[in-house]
Amino acid sequence: MRHVPHMVIGAPWPDDKLSLSVMQWRHLTKVLRMGRGDQISYTDGLGTVGVGRLGDKEVIRGDEDEVPQVSDLVVAVAPPSSKDRQRFVVEKLAELGVSTLVWLKTAHGKDRLVSPAKTFAWTLSAVEQSRGAWLMEISAGLVDWVDLEPPVVVCHPGGSRDTPRPRTVVIGPEGGFSEEEIPETAERWDLGPTTLRVETAALIAAARIM
Repeated sequence: MRHVPHMVIGAPWPDDKLSLSVMQWRHLTKVLRMGRGDQISYTDGLGTVGVGRLGDKEVIRGDEDEVPQVSDLVVAVAPPSSKDRQRFVVEKLAELGVSTLVWLKTAHGKDRLVSPAKTFAWTLSAVEQSRGAWLMEISAGLVDWVDLEPPVVVCHPGGSRDTPRPRTVVIGPEGGFSEEEIPETAERWDLGPTTLRVETAALIAAARIM
């Protein structure tokens, strides 16, 4: 059976045909070698998923369903130092179905972020690959601790080993947190006996909570 590709096509959807961008059309017809009438699944990234047919630079809508969001978890991450490692964080959390990724400003963290356009493109790709229904939201810049949604759990050595159920889980920078910056109201959670990279800790923490 032929693979059915999955595409994110942004809302609103005013009629029974959804226009494809030049890049989407080229990918479907030139790379995947699809033709008119071939089946395709699609989402608006806001929970609506459908299966339709490829038309002329458009998707002809078919049966559609509303899919609930997997989780409302917010993952706050001190950005890794390289673009490739930031990409790993974005793609893997988006594939898991994390609701929101926040880039957190920390005492020892890096301040260089890739552009919002780039992170959005990575999120699109991850949702299409994972056949998801929801696009993960990502902060455009660095966010301060005071703006995190409680209850907050901070991944930190010496904390509890029990898996918590927070609204926001925080992953620190490569140099670790300074003791002064961790809010007194935040619970501490120890992920295990080894020191994990930022992107590894973010993936494990999100997966365990979800």
